[in-house]
Amino acid sequence: MLQFKQLRYFLVIVLAILASIFLNSGISILILALLSFVALREYLSLLDIRIEDRFGILVSYLSIPFLFYLVWINWYGLFIISIPVYTFLIVPFFIALGGRTRGITFSVGAIDFGLFFFVFCLGHLAYLTAYAPMMAALIIPIIAICDMLARKFPTKHFYYALLSLLIITPILVLVGPLVEIPPLLSLCLSIIIIALVYKGHFTLNAIGEDLGIRPDRLTPGRGLALDSLKAYLYSIPVLFHCLRWILHIGDPK
Repeated sequence: MLQFKQLRYFLVIVLAILASIFLNSGISILILALLSFVALREYLSLLDIRIEDRFGILVSYLSIPFLFYLVWINWYGLFIISIPVYTFLIVPFFIALGGRTRGITFSVGAIDFGLFFFVFCLGHLAYLTAYAPMMAALIIPIIAICDMLARKFPTKHFYYALLSLLIITPILVLVGPLVEIPPLLSLCLSIIIIALVYKGHFTLNAIGEDLGIRPDRLTPGRGLALDSLKAYLYSIPVLFHCLRWILHIGDPK
């Protein structure tokens, strides 16, 4: 069950994402870049970081404006490889510049993981809101509904899946045609979203436990941003590529 503080923070983030859909694309991208910075900063603050990792962390923060600038200029080809190719190779080099090899494997893995989830995945959300706003306006509330149900039934997976299917499928079937999604594909999307939200909760709850995040003691800077975003971090990249490559909807030109 969500505590009041968690619910308030969760709603603020959801409303910020929804507001970004209807704003100028530049402002939308800026809002999500700031959200990415907050999430990455919170994640890195929970790690046992060595002083020698400071150069790699600096590169990680600098990758945020670079990635979201690529979204702004709609350079999809470089956007899609900038983090998993270039930044993933640059960060270990700068961490190695610190001169201490003990613990370097953990640092490289942990920092690159944070870059992938809290910068690259949120970059997909920025791309979707900037270049397919109507699709984003449909997808974001759907994910939020599944997110709330996953929190309501954290261990009753059947109830979560059944209620999510009964609620979001009619919405997608009724509203989907407005954004060129046929009813059968709406059903497929419903199943995909339900599975992805569950995976996001399951995976990031395990990571949060390893980082010492207690669900009953979430505060800003101590797991609250990560907890509020976990459904979107898993869902948005997969949905983005389904819509762009499989369904050919919201395809950035």
